[in-house]
Amino acid sequence: MKQTNHWRLRLIDSIRGTQIQDTLNQLRSEQYEDTLRLLTKQKLQYDALCKTAISHVPFYASYTPSTLPVVKKEVIRNHPSLFISKAYQGKLQAKGTSGSTGIPLIYKTTPEAQSFMWAGILLSWESAGYLLGDRVAFIAGSALVKKDIKHKVFHSLMNIKNYSAFHLEDSDIQNYLSDMNHSETRLIYGYATALNRVAETILKKGIKPPPALRGIVATAEVLSDQHRKNIENAFQVDVRNQYGCNEGGISAFECEHKNMHLISSGSRIELTPNGDLLSSNLVNKGFVFLRYFTGDRIELKPNESCQCGRGYPLIASVQGRSFDMIIDMNGKSTHSAFFNILFRSDTTVEQFQVHFNEDTLTIYLKVSIGFTIHDIKKKYLNVIRSEMRFRNYVIRLNESFLQADNAKHRYVIDQRKN
Repeated sequence: MKQTNHWRLRLIDSIRGTQIQDTLNQLRSEQYEDTLRLLTKQKLQYDALCKTAISHVPFYASYTPSTLPVVKKEVIRNHPSLFISKAYQGKLQAKGTSGSTGIPLIYKTTPEAQSFMWAGILLSWESAGYLLGDRVAFIAGSALVKKDIKHKVFHSLMNIKNYSAFHLEDSDIQNYLSDMNHSETRLIYGYATALNRVAETILKKGIKPPPALRGIVATAEVLSDQHRKNIENAFQVDVRNQYGCNEGGISAFECEHKNMHLISSGSRIELTPNGDLLSSNLVNKGFVFLRYFTGDRIELKPNESCQCGRGYPLIASVQGRSFDMIIDMNGKSTHSAFFNILFRSDTTVEQFQVHFNEDTLTIYLKVSIGFTIHDIKKKYLNVIRSEMRFRNYVIRLNESFLQADNAKHRYVIDQRKN
């Protein structure tokens, strides 16, 4: 790593009061510790946080470590002051989630939590070949890219250039790629669907990818197998998946063996019987999240290790948001992961979006040219009918998907009146 580029993080830390450089050094070292040792340290962190929370955080005052409730966003929105720790003496600042359900969550964060968030991101970039000071391209929307002066200065110091996921016509993409070539972009970081859209243009028009590029990190959305294949074919570099839930303290990244490692010093996670992910944030000690309902669903790889030698626990897959549920006429709930699995091995199906109301299920599919509605119905409709009951089943091919306000792809659109 170029020693001359260490000044970037040191200057950011000095300006913002963070410790990103020190936290990154800690993560670089601890990632190769023994898994059992890492989990033991995690438990000690969790036990200490529970003790502090019950004594100094109003919301948890009437609970014991064994009776802590599952905390959902609505409770935090309605009573934010109850989650502030009276024991924390440092600086608190407001932060918000991207609001994929349409309603952002505003909470408080600390310099320590912000340091961990960025250290985790940088660790994921380093696994893809990034060196501190390298030119990075962001292809994203409001969930990653903020436009205030503070974030502009931060991105400038980090040598990050932003490209809008809201504007992805072929002409926009060609301009983006030309700029990346000129600036010698080494890493691209962005939404999986936006990266795939760029990849499609590269493949369709025979454009050469940025020659200095070392790797790509996809984030903020589920990275499908087909999208990974498209992106790697177009850019001719490896794609690494990165997953985070900032308010929950969760940060995970793929290593060179395509295994996703959870940074265990940032959060303690658990899965409910129906697969919902709960997280206790171990780094934000000012605004305490214990057993927080993240809205995500993942699968774990318990008791497995990775060839890379990292001791961080392994995540088998990130399935998507728990609110990506289809509710049929009988009230039965089916997660959108059903369609992920259904179409996983079908290379003709690029992407899907499901709309539903009280009696109609509409499936929007992006498919290869020449693949017809008749083909889809013959291959899949009986399977779909056996899983969920609607009066009408509609299939639409290669029409525009509805997009969230932050430019993320939404897998399920609930159009019921109530």
